Amino acid sequence: MTTRARRRGQGPVRWVVAIFLLLAVAVVHAPQLLAFPYKQHVGTVTFYAERPIDPRIASELARAEGLLRTSPLYTGPLDRSLFLTEGGWRWRLLAIQSPGAFAFRRPFSSAIVFNRSDVAADRVTNGRAIGGTRTLSGVIAHETTHIMIANHLGEVRSAMLPTWQQEGYADHVARESSLTDAEAARLRQTDPAAPALVYYDARRRVAAALGAKRGSVDAFFTGG
Repeated sequence: MTTRARRRGQGPVRWVVAIFLLLAVAVVHAPQLLAFPYKQHVGTVTFYAERPIDPRIASELARAEGLLRTSPLYTGPLDRSLFLTEGGWRWRLLAIQSPGAFAFRRPFSSAIVFNRSDVAADRVTNGRAIGGTRTLSGVIAHETTHIMIANHLGEVRSAMLPTWQQEGYADHVARESSLTDAEAARLRQTDPAAPALVYYDARRRVAAALGAKRGSVDAFFTGG
């Protein structure tokens, strides 16, 4: 095969790869392209789901909003798209970098994707035996706090914050962890590097730091 013929053969392959990459990027930033069968608007939030959305979602969103209002970063309800998955193929495709998370939000995006979601029980699970359950309303508050931090500091500066500040403050606002004190103590003995412990410890570190800063969030993010 001549060099020219090889180049002709590579042309279609390159186009296919380019199209695939464009679709992948589009799906990451617009998960609704995965054809979620159910959709519902609640205030400024649009929910997408893989099964009919329980009416209790409105009260859970209201609880999350109440938690967010306790933060000085709160400026009012935010436009968001929340995607409730069953932890199946849509989740695995979207959360390819963090399959063990409860939820995630990409930088520069107002879309939040949730792992196995149960609206009726106000619950999200990630499959872990210990530290594998959180409230859906709390996770909504946690992930929305990341948006508020980014809006306040800027996306780039927000992304440069240490994990304990990013995740600890989000859990501080959500007022919950996936671990009880007893579970945390037990997990330190069996799996001291467990991600759940990182969040558990970060929340307590943030509470102490905010106390030292007299509750000043700006001083906290500036000085740690």
